[in-house]
Amino acid sequence: MSGTYINTPFVITNNQTEYLESQIWVSFAGTFTNTGTDQTIGPNVITDFTSTWRSFNLADLLAPVPNLPYFGNTAQYTFSLNGFSGRVYINYGPTALTQAPNPGDPGTSPYIVFEPTVDGETLPAPTPTASNMDLSYVDGVSAPAATMVSNATSGAALLATSVNPVTSAIDILSNVKDLVPSGATVSNGSKTVRIKSSAADPSAYHNWTSLMTTLQSTTATNPLNVCSYTSPSTGIPPSYALSGALFGYSGGLVYTPQVPGFDQAQSYNTTATFTTKLNPNNDPVLTGVGITNGTPGVVISGTGSVSGAFSIYITQANLNAGTGIYGNNPPYSVAYTVSGTETAYSTTGIENDLGGRVVGDLMAGMVFGWSASSVNIDAHANATNTNLYGTTFSSPTVGGLMTGELFFLLSLAGAQGTLNDWIGSALDSNTDHYDQYLYAIALNSEAYGSGFTDRLQGYSNPDTYWYTANPPVIPGGGGNYETVGFVNLYLGTVTTAAMAILLTNNDTSQNLTLISSELTGSSSSSELDLPQTIPAGSTAGGYSTQSSKTPYQAKWTYSPDNGKTLLGFECNLSGQSGITIIPSKTGPEADNWELSESPSLEGGIWVVRFFYSPN
Repeated sequence: MSGTYINTPFVITNNQTEYLESQIWVSFAGTFTNTGTDQTIGPNVITDFTSTWRSFNLADLLAPVPNLPYFGNTAQYTFSLNGFSGRVYINYGPTALTQAPNPGDPGTSPYIVFEPTVDGETLPAPTPTASNMDLSYVDGVSAPAATMVSNATSGAALLATSVNPVTSAIDILSNVKDLVPSGATVSNGSKTVRIKSSAADPSAYHNWTSLMTTLQSTTATNPLNVCSYTSPSTGIPPSYALSGALFGYSGGLVYTPQVPGFDQAQSYNTTATFTTKLNPNNDPVLTGVGITNGTPGVVISGTGSVSGAFSIYITQANLNAGTGIYGNNPPYSVAYTVSGTETAYSTTGIENDLGGRVVGDLMAGMVFGWSASSVNIDAHANATNTNLYGTTFSSPTVGGLMTGELFFLLSLAGAQGTLNDWIGSALDSNTDHYDQYLYAIALNSEAYGSGFTDRLQGYSNPDTYWYTANPPVIPGGGGNYETVGFVNLYLGTVTTAAMAILLTNNDTSQNLTLISSELTGSSSSSELDLPQTIPAGSTAGGYSTQSSKTPYQAKWTYSPDNGKTLLGFECNLSGQSGITIIPSKTGPEADNWELSESPSLEGGIWVVRFFYSPN
């Protein structure tokens, strides 16, 4: 290969205390690209680009981390990549994994899955090169873990194009165990070593017959709306990266057979009706693809703006199969008419085209708890302190939403740290009406609990993206993303640092009055004590948030004119060094003010001075 490649260093931080270093194993399952620039695992340069599995004891990864002032000369558990796609497994026990485990029968070794895709090629400006990774509990959950992309000098968490950091609760294993069926538990003697996911072992979880019976009744008169949606282009904070975002189909593959135009990006408007008879009129074209009279299932009918009218049929048996709703890969049949002639064909699973997108939308909505939900959106937003930013939805209830709107709403809630208020039991009290495992993971981590979380966008997407060169501009202003210094993979939990707050009003003529303040997510406190007034030309100090076992968010707003103009800061803290600060200003005097901050990590505490300055 040719070109210039920049490495991304990875550092493994061992914050768990149950297993010794000799009982921790790191395995790389994936493809290394020979870029011509050295890549390393610990002190060893990768020279074999044919192996797709290689394992090491954690101690084998101990080496200096070059070009990272944050670590100095102290060796770390590290590897450095510029061309890799696959998984990094970390397992605990006497021996390393020797191959990718079967998620449905993972044995007695607890293991954690990180999924990096690293592309370090430097492209001509202004084109950025993006790499990404996620912490995945899609197979199941064995132990707490976390990820963070960080600054090379300070170690502070960097703003990324999705959640950063991604953490999990210290007691995630026991918490998830309490929320899912007992058959999902894998034990080694009396010790629980893993909870299998619904995708890994659907037979351990409820089937969907109860929900589909309910939907056969309700959708006869009120079909589910499986439709694309583009979020409002204004009014949503730039930090959420959701203004004008497409929740729909953006193009895919051409294959045979296929509805003409199914590969092209387009909007779509379809409805889903569950029935006990998919082919009541004995249509011979449908019979020819196995959709016979008396077959229960769902028909999704409507139009694509390019492809025109079509219908998709999925049998109840295929929805209930492990590859169906849980696995998001059911076989289905597609029917359409060209020049007056009806045509139909079947797939063996989801194809990367419009039909596949529509089917996936329906499956995703069902696992989130949308399909039979009667929850009133505005009332629930008020109850959960979720800001809808004036968005007008097509239905007052969640179940009446278009799927694209649902995924936007979940993304909006996720960006505010309230995703678990909008899925699972929060939408439907019947545990047979949603994916219990997905919900349990969401209560305990921002990580992937299901492949359906790909429907979430902006800063709610569990994938964390970073840039090795030419980082793009932050949406809505605020400069450019930083290029990543290193990626930290945490084993165990990450205690979130405390924050000491100093508030400086640089305007010598106007006082600032506190309008609101809140602290959410902290395990230490539920209140944020700030001064009612910051006098003109003064600094107020002695205010703080305590360290927490969980990530937390501190938000406050001051005003120079009794609430007409709002000057706010949103501080998101996660882990020992993770902090993101988002200023905001609205109202008649907003343009007369500049908001800024100066954070420094001192003795494990974030000391942050916040400035309110006149233009």
